[in-house]
Amino acid sequence: MASHLNMVGDDYAGASGDHTFLDNGDVAGAGYDICKFVALSSSDIFFNCMQWWSAIDGIQDTPFNGMTVKIGFLNPMTGPIAVYAPGFGAAASIALGMMNAAGWSSGLQFEMVMADSGCSGDAAATAAQTLIDAGVVGVVGAACSGATMAANAVLSAAGIPMISYASTNPGLSDAEAYPNFFRVVPSDAIQGPALNDVVAADGGTDVALMYMTNDYGSGFADAFTAAHGADNLCASIGYEETTTDFTSAVQQVLDNSCGSVVLISYAADGAAIVEELAAQSFSGLIFGGDGVAEEGLCASMTDPTLCDGIVATKPASATPNERSVAFAAICGAIPDCADGIYTAEAFDAMIIMGYAVFAGASSPPGTPLGLLINAVGQGFVGASGVHTFTPGGDVGGNGYCVGTFNAASDGTVSFDCDRFWSLENGMQ
Repeated sequence: MASHLNMVGDDYAGASGDHTFLDNGDVAGAGYDICKFVALSSSDIFFNCMQWWSAIDGIQDTPFNGMTVKIGFLNPMTGPIAVYAPGFGAAASIALGMMNAAGWSSGLQFEMVMADSGCSGDAAATAAQTLIDAGVVGVVGAACSGATMAANAVLSAAGIPMISYASTNPGLSDAEAYPNFFRVVPSDAIQGPALNDVVAADGGTDVALMYMTNDYGSGFADAFTAAHGADNLCASIGYEETTTDFTSAVQQVLDNSCGSVVLISYAADGAAIVEELAAQSFSGLIFGGDGVAEEGLCASMTDPTLCDGIVATKPASATPNERSVAFAAICGAIPDCADGIYTAEAFDAMIIMGYAVFAGASSPPGTPLGLLINAVGQGFVGASGVHTFTPGGDVGGNGYCVGTFNAASDGTVSFDCDRFWSLENGMQ
């Protein structure tokens, strides 16, 4: 019997590997899997064997033999908010790592295909087609509202859903005009009244409204004007987003003896306006919306301390939760992410997209990804708050951070959320 066992056990192809008995009856084995536990939360714990060891080759990566799904990411790597692009990308990469940790043992991995939306309709439309050609199933982005609108026209025609992490134009709430669109930030139809309340609370009078005439700026400006009252504005000054010389615009503020300025701008133009206001000795209060509500506003200034005292609003996070705490810790250790804006939202949009793909594995064949996104986004507890999509893909938000720029003695500037505004309770 022993001789027969030895014969059978000569290069035997078994369920646990190929076996050849040694003289003492042992087998050398095929090596060892190297596995580790990955805890994404207290309830999401995975055991992944992503490497293996053999006596001949040592430690090697385990080949992945499952399915890889491509997700597009529209990032404004050029254009007026390019300063924020590294943060968006870093946050999305954090989400991608978590999604792949969750999917490894289930035979599912994700690849992020990034394209430059340029904060421009033309650039975003081209980028959207590039993503379609690359074979993505869904797209996260864009950031700028005009870019999102243009990208949606291309993506929706191809049946590809998108989740924006920063587009706030009220018009995007129209599901017929922008099908298969979702966002994890609230509409500026809410931020307009919030910013108006902040101006009133801080004693802003004789307000000059300076705004870009693009999709983001016009929508936000309309919401602010409706809340403040058009007749109550000291001046309403629109400008093209490509404008770089604000001498005459600021002169209008001074000629009208305006006592405060509200900026609805991006970082680059916002910085130029602040510098011109200082150059013309404007001494009133300056306020802004989410487009300037981060240290990136001051980065391009010759004197960053000119930001000192500016007050701005941006969507706030809800009560801390496991996901928000974990993201904050990881993001905080990555300079690009730590200094970014809308990073938690970019993370959430990626995670929701990934979870929707996961949900598709247990759904009837042919279930549209848009339906799965909507299902995942019902009470989704994210890093930026709790999100519940309306039928139009909107979220109500979690109120607004009311932050102040503070310049330190060494010239560094921080943006500190020291107050809060909610639709229910106003300023707090």
